[in-house]
Order: sequence, then structure tokens, then C-alpha cells
Amino acid sequence: MIYRPQLPVVVSLLVAFGIGLLIGTGQAPMGVWPATMLGVGLFTWFMAHRRPGPAFGYGYLTGLAMNTLTVSWVSVLGVWVGVALVAFLALWWGLLAVVVSRLTRLRFWPLLIPAAWVAMEFASGKIPFGGFSWTRLGYTAIDQPMSGWFAYVGVTGVSYLVALVANAGVFVVTDQRRRLRVLAGALAIFVLGGLLNLTPHADPETRVSIAVVQPNVNRHEHGTASYARSVTNNALSETIFALAEARTGEHPQLDFVLWPENATDVDPIEDPETRRLVEVSAHLAQVPIFVGAVMNGPEPDTRQTSSLWWHPLEGPGDMYHKRDLVPFGEWIPFREVLLPRLPILRQIGRQSIPGEGPGVVHAPIQGNPHLQVGTIICFELAYDDTSYDAVRGGGEIIVSQSNTNTYGGTFQPPQQLVINRVRAMETGREVVVSTLNSLTGIVDTRGRVDELTDEFEAASRIVTVPLRYNTNLAVHLGAWPAWASLLTTLLAFAYSYRRAPQRAGSIERNNRTQGQP
Repeated sequence: MIYRPQLPVVVSLLVAFGIGLLIGTGQAPMGVWPATMLGVGLFTWFMAHRRPGPAFGYGYLTGLAMNTLTVSWVSVLGVWVGVALVAFLALWWGLLAVVVSRLTRLRFWPLLIPAAWVAMEFASGKIPFGGFSWTRLGYTAIDQPMSGWFAYVGVTGVSYLVALVANAGVFVVTDQRRRLRVLAGALAIFVLGGLLNLTPHADPETRVSIAVVQPNVNRHEHGTASYARSVTNNALSETIFALAEARTGEHPQLDFVLWPENATDVDPIEDPETRRLVEVSAHLAQVPIFVGAVMNGPEPDTRQTSSLWWHPLEGPGDMYHKRDLVPFGEWIPFREVLLPRLPILRQIGRQSIPGEGPGVVHAPIQGNPHLQVGTIICFELAYDDTSYDAVRGGGEIIVSQSNTNTYGGTFQPPQQLVINRVRAMETGREVVVSTLNSLTGIVDTRGRVDELTDEFEAASRIVTVPLRYNTNLAVHLGAWPAWASLLTTLLAFAYSYRRAPQRAGSIERNNRTQGQP
């Protein structure tokens, strides 16, 4: 049984806010993962047995603190955008608090509450407009022993384990009889995760050599007529530097050149000047260019964000169009209604059209005409199935193409790098990260980062990446653990209202006696 001491309302408000800050401190770039685990445990203790109204209010305040700390970088699009996003995301925390307050009444609450965390992350990653689940508990585990579980249970399962260990701490404090067994179980999760990190990987027989280009761009030009051209001009210039290094240094023969998302801000197939720049780049490289391009959409006044394979002799080849688009960033929900009433939305530009199918591009190179490259474009990293499809569809390597220009200098780029690291461990594929102007490099299957660039500089890296064909258990499981957690949470929440009313009533009377709302 969890009991809380009587706290004045003002103190309770401060505690709720502080818990949110603790939970958020484990996210990048802070990375203090023990603070997150402490915060999750305190969240359970603080919400235990509360009535729905107070639980929702305190949970909402916790969510405000956590999301303000971690994702307020979105306010670079406008203060009102940041305020609206944080205020909305905090609603999920209010709902989570209500659920937790009910689940603590059940016998197996230490196992059920972690499922509620997973369910909240899953739902917030889908509702509304595709969701926004950017700061999951699992991401805080990237630099601690539990990271070994990523390949087996994915970020969903690791989120469950983080919450499980945190709630085990609460259980140890509140149940003296089974303290040693619970502590042993929590320690086993850590130890086994560390041992899984030591599991040897098969030594691949084939590798590819890639010149990764970070063009950089004058951020103050964004929105001007010169911006679109300067991005592609810079990509060409940095490609030349990469080629010079490859041909004069101790590097193997390049297989292709990787450009980031929005390296061409104008359709490179239909726009003659942009096409000329890409063709010159491919001709100089004498190998294909994997272009991150903005292309004209299938309907008038629409666009698509794409990954386009460009052969030096054959020109444009296979392509992939981004599936998971940023609402109010790349497309406007209810556009016909909102656009006339909110003129600021005109800054978004043409409506983006999502693509279909897995992010895998047929990428023939010299000596390997059947190469399959998996690609994940920026915001898509937040979606498990989209990321896993890069392996399910046959991707032998994974590239992550991003335009980080808007959010440079904020928490967003280091958070995105953490997600890249998680995806590499989950999928069992090295992830080659190419950004417009920040944190370009390569992540190995242990989640380690190499050849990392600095923000706001033109740079290039030459990396050699193994081709892999394995499919980790996390990819096989996909969304099933999340759906199972959601179903379990709903059933347990409903059952909490059907259990013996005498025990529930005694808990309420005890809390009222202690002055708890």
C-alpha cells in the first residue's frame, strides 16, 4: 500500500512541477538518466490513490514542466506554437496521472503502471495528426546498461523496463517483506542489459564507402529567393572537398555520396538549374548521389520530401517519399478552414503529400547492382514502424537524412541524434546520419557515434559501412508490445472500478484522514 504524508497545496504544486523536471532531465542533451528513474518513481508515489480531478491537475502540471524543459525548442516556429504544443502534450500526462492513481489500488501495480507509461507514449505518438512522441522513457536509457535491451524489445520495451525499475524502487520502500526479491529483479534487468551489449555481431563480408556531405547554409537566408539555390550550391562545393579527400587520402573507392534532406529545395528533376547542379556533382564524383530533395507533388501546389538516387550516367532513379509529415510544419490539417483564418500558416508553403511504402531505395553501385538502402527522413525517426520498415523492406544499410536548419542551436539536434542511436541498436544496422548543418556522422550497432561534425559548419565525412542482413527481435515484434500495453492498461483501469468496494473505500477514507486530495 502506498501512502503519502499530508502536504499543503502549494507544496504539492511544487512537487508536481519538480517531478516533471526530474523526468525530463534524462533526455538529451542533459542525459541524467537516474533523475528520470527517480522522477518516474516519485510520479507513482505522488499520484497514488488520488481522486481523478486532483490527479489530472497535478499530472498536467508535471507534463507542463517536463515538456517545457525538453521540447520547447519548437517555439522557434513562433512562441504560440511552442505554448500550444506543450499545453497539448501535458494533457497526456494528466490522463496518465488519473490512470496511475487507479492502478495503484490493484495488487500488481508495479507491473501495470509501466504498461500505462508505454500506452501513453504509444497514444501520444498517434493522436492527433500522427502524434508527437519525441521524449520517450526509452531514449533516456541509451547511455546506461539497459541499452542492451534495444535490439530485443525495442524502445517500447525499454520504456517499460525504465518505468518497471523506477516503480520497483517505490515498491521496495513501501513493502518491507519482499524488498530483497524486488531489488534482485531490478538489478538483474541492469546486469542482463549490460551483458546483451557484449553479444558479438557477425563480421560482414561486404562494405560500402560513402562520402557524407553537410552543406551548411546561411540560416538568415531562409525564406529568401537565394536560399534554395545556396543550399544546393553548398552541397556541390562540399562534395568537391569530399572527393578531393577521397582521392588524395587513404580511403577506399567511393560507392556513393550522401546529401541531407532538403539539399535541393527545388525539384531537381523539373527545375533545369537545380538539375544541372546535381548532374555536375554526380559527373565529378563518378558515383551516384543520394539526394535529399523537395519535389513537386502529384497535385497542383503540393510538394513531397524525398530521397532520390541519382546515377552519374543514367540520371534520376528510384526514390522514396517521406511518409510521416510534421503537422503545421510540412502540412496544415483542415487547410481550407484554417489557412484563411490564420494567415501565419502561409509560412508553411505548399501542402506536403505523404508517400507510401517502406523507406527502401534500389541503389545500384559498381560491383553491387542490387544494393538496397534504407532511408529515414528526419521526423520519421520518431515512428517505430516507419524506422523498422527500412529493415523489413530489405535495407542493407540505413541512412538518416535531416534538415536541422530551423532548430539549430536548440535541444532538438542532440535529441534527434539519440533517436538515431536508438534506431541503430534496434535495427542492427549502422545508421549514416546526414544533416544540413548539424551533427552529421555515423552510428554503429552499439549506439556509438563516430566522425561527428559540429553545428553550423560545412563539412564532410568518408565512412565505410558494412552491409547487414539480420533482423533483430525488436523489428519482428514491431508495435505488438505497445498494443499489448495499451490493452492491458485499459482492462486494468476498468477493473480498478470493479474491485471490492470495501478496500477501495478504506483507501479513500485513509487518504481523507491524512488530508490528501
